[in-house]
Amino acid sequence: MKTQVSIKQIIIDFIFIGNQLKEFFKDRKEYLPIIDFINAENYLDEDLQIPYPKMKDVEAATGLKTHILRKYLLQMHSEIFTYERKLNLSFKNIIYHFYISYFDYRCQFTVDYLTHLPRIGDSFSVPFVSALIPVNYFYVHDIRHELENNTQIIIITLKVGSYNEYFRYMKDRGLELGEISFRESYELSENEIKKIIYSKPHYR
Repeated sequence: MKTQVSIKQIIIDFIFIGNQLKEFFKDRKEYLPIIDFINAENYLDEDLQIPYPKMKDVEAATGLKTHILRKYLLQMHSEIFTYERKLNLSFKNIIYHFYISYFDYRCQFTVDYLTHLPRIGDSFSVPFVSALIPVNYFYVHDIRHELENNTQIIIITLKVGSYNEYFRYMKDRGLELGEISFRESYELSENEIKKIIYSKPHYR
């Protein structure tokens, strides 16, 4: 069964790889108005809060009729994402976003280069955030990866204290059993999560 592709979603998806579209289709003049439109605004900057464009916005800006615009978007999409694809995406740049929270204290910073990617459970000393976080004994709580334009964004969340493999297991078990919510698992401290989990009857 062939997957139905949303034209509206293709436009939004292309925003996340707009820089790569320029390189992919630099010799395809018919696609250039679409690519120029997609890259004209910084939709990914959350501070700007620019709403994603709609089909009619692309039509008005490019002067392309609906059926032509639809045809071009599907052709471009097919060359990147289908089984018959001819183009490979490339994310050559890497940046690391660090997030630290400790009760009401918050800190975040970005690093352009690390020799090694930390692993969950690794201990961390970050002496240069002491003005914001009154302790300096952390561990890697979570690692997530995002792909945007030509950049791999690695989001590393640090928690205060030392890694406890058994607590990690109990927290995952609590999530699976619905004893804590996904939101609680990120927003609450370890002590608060422990109080919830270990207050259940089968732990008494």
